[in-house]
Amino acid sequence: MARPLQDGVEYFPKNTDFYTDDKVRLLRAEFGAKGMYMLDYLLCELYGKNGYFIKWDRNKCFLVSDGAGCGCSPEFISEFVQGCIRCSFFDERVFESFGVLTSAGIQRRYIRMFNGRDYIQMQAEYWLLDCNSRKDVPTSVLNKINFISFKTTENPDKSTENPDKSTENPQSKINKKKEDETKLFDDTLCKPFKQEWDAYIEMRKKIKKPMTDNAKKLAVKKLQELSRGDVDLIKAILNQSIFNSWQGLFQLKKDGDINNGRSNQIKQSSESTRKNIDNVI
Repeated sequence: MARPLQDGVEYFPKNTDFYTDDKVRLLRAEFGAKGMYMLDYLLCELYGKNGYFIKWDRNKCFLVSDGAGCGCSPEFISEFVQGCIRCSFFDERVFESFGVLTSAGIQRRYIRMFNGRDYIQMQAEYWLLDCNSRKDVPTSVLNKINFISFKTTENPDKSTENPDKSTENPQSKINKKKEDETKLFDDTLCKPFKQEWDAYIEMRKKIKKPMTDNAKKLAVKKLQELSRGDVDLIKAILNQSIFNSWQGLFQLKKDGDINNGRSNQIKQSSESTRKNIDNVI
């Protein structure tokens, strides 16, 4: 009897220039050799279980810590995952929306590894590739991809047509929903920190990660959560991301982290901001 097909794989390709990639170099500079070990461990976990993603939460963090060993505490692993998101090794939107670690590069490798199968099942909400780009999705793979969605319990669509051309394509529905949500953003919310906000938007454009209106809305919401409404702290958080060319917005780093080679952006914030840092972190 043949073994049932699994979502994961027993091995995955790794390019010889993997460790010279800018994202990997940033992680190595911040987290050292232990970070490189953890990156390899997470990739093995990802490809070996679900094939192209990891569902990430507090429990998963503890399980990875227990499995990895080597002094990799849950606190270190949590910070490392945030670092992966900051440098775009994992996709920020999918993580923020679904608590899932994945990337376009991981998905490209995954669908090519399963090219020999009759169909390849993909979660529509996690999909990051362009079906119209042969670089993303080869012709030999395109007709094998079956999208499933959280919104339906029915069997995956097994149509051989290009998913992007189908009116029932889950990805099209996601894009339409995003377009509808963009109408809700009100830039007057950014007036108290307009200079820093405009600089952050411009920086996102320069790193080729421009923001949609819905992304701006989510960013303002996150700023409010991180700062508890402190305008000076909002400005410092924005300046931190601008200074480091970070795609996302994160809590201000502690002084100890800064001395270990991380951003010194806190020193550029106002004195009132510094007094509130310990209450925020």
